[in-house]
Amino acid sequence: MPILSGKVSLTVNATGELTFTLPPMHRGIDIIRKLKSVVQVYDNGELLYEGRVLDAKSDMYHTVTYTCEGTLAYLLDSIQRPKAYHNLTPASYLSDKLTQHNSQVGAEKHFLLGTVEKQTMNYDAREDNQYTNTLDTIMDKLVDSNGGYLRVRKQGDDRYLDYLESYHRTSGQVIRFGENILDLTEHISAENVITVLIPLGKAAEGENGESGKRLTIESVNGGKDYLEDPEAVALYGRIVGTKNWDDVTVPANLKAKGREYLASARNLTATIELTAIDLHLVDVDIDRIKLGDMIRVVSPPHKLDQYMMVSKREYNLVNPQEDKIVLGDTIAALTERQAALQKNVEKQKHFSASVEEVRGSVSALAGAVDSAKQDVSALGGKVQTLEGNSTETQKTLQGINNSLTAQEEKMKGIKEDIQEGQGRLNELEREGQQIKETVQQILPRLDVLEQPDQELEERLQGILTRLDALEGGA
Repeated sequence: MPILSGKVSLTVNATGELTFTLPPMHRGIDIIRKLKSVVQVYDNGELLYEGRVLDAKSDMYHTVTYTCEGTLAYLLDSIQRPKAYHNLTPASYLSDKLTQHNSQVGAEKHFLLGTVEKQTMNYDAREDNQYTNTLDTIMDKLVDSNGGYLRVRKQGDDRYLDYLESYHRTSGQVIRFGENILDLTEHISAENVITVLIPLGKAAEGENGESGKRLTIESVNGGKDYLEDPEAVALYGRIVGTKNWDDVTVPANLKAKGREYLASARNLTATIELTAIDLHLVDVDIDRIKLGDMIRVVSPPHKLDQYMMVSKREYNLVNPQEDKIVLGDTIAALTERQAALQKNVEKQKHFSASVEEVRGSVSALAGAVDSAKQDVSALGGKVQTLEGNSTETQKTLQGINNSLTAQEEKMKGIKEDIQEGQGRLNELEREGQQIKETVQQILPRLDVLEQPDQELEERLQGILTRLDALEGGA
């Protein structure tokens, strides 16, 4: 008997979820047990999802809806006891955490260490001193701190945990407006923007085992306990935030971590949620879109033509046409565009000054040409005057010839300088046009913000006006 509904939801660095509904007379209702029953979903013989039943809900018609969590959630069933580590690598740290996990749970929940692509960690020694479950410990101390992706991989009866730099797969499909995009929602948020950061390290141990004051960067930062991003402050103002690193005990390391975090904390977060048809459903020869894929998205109305990562993939097991694909964390944040634009404006100011300098040089060169012409004319008259005395005239003519040669070299240099100046003017005009096009591309993007920045838009319009004036003057 088939299920009434079902949906698999997969997200990078998450356990994943399966929900399905069984009719009242389905024989599975009597045998499914919470936390014990394991449900698998296959797609053309390939294991798409495996998880355990977490919850069950029955309605007035006695249909039952089950919710399952993926096998990565097995790591929630063990606790990591306090331990000190030295000469750490991602592989050694993850291996030890899995060893502790496997010692506390049954064989059906064991993990083997899989592929570890990350080679270095942000610290080579640390002390885990809190009793946290294995999954939270790995996510907090390893993935969140060093980046990368966890992936559960089943090979035969063995279950492996991989730690990847990326999924290393590019889908052969193209998500294209008017072809397989059914709906598109773009969301840009400034909720988590920080422009001034106070980084905090490990807390000192106080009396009676209580935590004391946290480590700060004052000793290595000129007496200031904060880091500031001038470009972000110019765009958004001073927005102060904090970030704790419980593992860091050296101020210089804390400052380095703070700078790295602030570089990303200034960015607006941007995600795109697509409802798209996986063309693999209508043509098996077309590559299927999978979680973690890099996939090209082409949508002229949204000014999109770039590769983005599939950060979430939803499969509707009954109505595949309702599959969803979520792309996120790959769109260039507006902060970066605006900061780049400001740099271009400053560069344009420099170019404007350079244009005036070149024009002045060209004017000076033109004056030198006129002076050379006058010298040649005077020398010609001198030749006629000296014709009566051959010896003296010969010496004079030789001097005139030498002078003419010098003037010719000077004229050649002047001509080359003029050509170089003209080439520089042409280059400046082209770069000015590129900056103008960049501004024109950014202006429409401001429309997607929930509360457009009117002041920024006026500044951009001002830049366009100045560029038009500069092109007219050049």
